[in-house]
Amino acid sequence: MHIFLRKPAWVCMLALLTVLLNSACAPSPREEEKRAVLAVYRQQAYAIYDDAYVAAKQLYMAAIELQTNPSDASLEKARNAWREARVPYSQSEALRFGNWFVDEWEKGINSWPLDEGFVDYVDHSYQASASNEWAHANLIGSNVIYAAGRQVPINYIVIRQLQMLESSSGIESNIATGYHALEFMLWGQDRHGNSLGAGERPWTDFSLDPSLCSDGDRLASGIASCRKRGEFLQAQSLHILSKLKEMRGYWAPGDGNAGDRLQKSSVSEGLNRVLFSLAAMSAEELAGERMHVALMTNSPEEEQDCFSDDTHNSLWYNALGIENFYYGRYKGRSAIELEAQSLAALAAEYYPDLAREIDAGFRETKAAMKVIWEAGNNGEQYVDQLIAPGNAAGHVLLQRGIRGLQAQANLLGKLALKLGFELKDPASFSALDQ
Repeated sequence: MHIFLRKPAWVCMLALLTVLLNSACAPSPREEEKRAVLAVYRQQAYAIYDDAYVAAKQLYMAAIELQTNPSDASLEKARNAWREARVPYSQSEALRFGNWFVDEWEKGINSWPLDEGFVDYVDHSYQASASNEWAHANLIGSNVIYAAGRQVPINYIVIRQLQMLESSSGIESNIATGYHALEFMLWGQDRHGNSLGAGERPWTDFSLDPSLCSDGDRLASGIASCRKRGEFLQAQSLHILSKLKEMRGYWAPGDGNAGDRLQKSSVSEGLNRVLFSLAAMSAEELAGERMHVALMTNSPEEEQDCFSDDTHNSLWYNALGIENFYYGRYKGRSAIELEAQSLAALAAEYYPDLAREIDAGFRETKAAMKVIWEAGNNGEQYVDQLIAPGNAAGHVLLQRGIRGLQAQANLLGKLALKLGFELKDPASFSALDQ
């Protein structure tokens, strides 16, 4: 027989009071500690955009060399410079969704996917969007295009005209500026579908020798298209360089810019921006738009770097950027190691159980993304093979990465609650976004 003795009411009340007092006395981060996180975030942002700007200089010089001295060697050099330029830029994307001036700016430099027939020649098998009447406009091969009810001559390629044509078309996939437009110009259309292989544009597409100038597999009639491709290289690479210089200035040391306003803002608003950026990039953008959509459609057109087949690198560095902003570090031309002032340090000191969960979440995501990255480096390219119909093993790799990214986003949301706020879309925080 078991005899249960009921505790006196005063004992229960004392226990409850003890819990409440302990909760009330639990330490919480000081404002200066939270503000230090914002300072580190700003410093990381500047370093990453500075590296992206320096890499874009190398891309610009390689593009000019291809324009003025086209050859197999100069084409490969320009392609490698494009790949290198993507490394710091891909890490910067973790800044986008909490800083809406970044997200708006990003549209002019990294928009995708694009209807490549809008820009240049495509294979006869090219399947354009049925709703895009400009999907075969071929700005390179055409002398005029109809825009806004009038004929617009396109004898030369300049960035302002490309921007005007993008805007006039009213079609989101009519993209003629930024990294991916330049990627298409360097690689050309990828005609391999779900098989291994990237775009194979020949260097002769840039030759100003009438006996060599080509439009892919055939000799061009004259050199106009080759000259315009060279102008396109110059215009795009200079445009990217200019845009990165602009964004670097937003985060530079000094007073009055967006980085300064963020650093001096309400700490809750600032930390909301930081955590919202990381969570949204993890779940909605990287796991959703860049991985889940491609996996569900099995479509090479949904690959972010579909012409170069470099998507496995972009995914890896996107994920690394999210992780770095949480841990307060960055390895570029100059290393940043400010873990002691990071979100991770704040969580470890005040919310150790949650911090351990978040650490485990980032480790799982990194392990999953590393397998995808290594598969790409070993020849199993992201869309071409991993998402191909029937590739069950490839699908498992991607699904693991998607789950990891979604889980870490949820954990970052829990950290926000511990810090005293629920993650909120900061689009309404207009004061910092001017």
